[in-house]
Amino acid sequence: MTKATFTDNTTITVIAKDGEVFTLKMYLPVQPEQQPALSRLFAHYFEENFEDDKSSMVYWVLMKMMGNHGFSFYYGSSDREEERKRIGAKIKQIREQKGIEAKHLASLANIDAANLSRIEQGRYSIGLDILSRIGTALGVKVDLVEFV
Repeated sequence: MTKATFTDNTTITVIAKDGEVFTLKMYLPVQPEQQPALSRLFAHYFEENFEDDKSSMVYWVLMKMMGNHGFSFYYGSSDREEERKRIGAKIKQIREQKGIEAKHLASLANIDAANLSRIEQGRYSIGLDILSRIGTALGVKVDLVEFV
């Protein structure tokens, strides 16, 4: 279940149903008496628009908030965003080092080329099965390593 709470009058934290934590910033301060209703709306729209493409998900939440309620915000960050970007950049680096075109890698891994592009940009959250297929197609093994 998605939860949304204001941490101050211009910041809302949303915990999506997959546990990812999003920080959203308001353009204008939100009065304390308005915060519970807006929190419920954010939780509802994040739940309704949940998907692996996190940038698209946040975009659709913004569109619903603006279109239905005249309320705008901007995306602050996500607790998993940097990790997605790091992994995506590593996939792209290996692909380019091996001289493999993105469309060819997508075909080898049996994934959509547009999704591979989003993965390499760190915009798309992938599961272990897809990551493993990409690794196999690149001739590398997915492994866990200790933080340095």
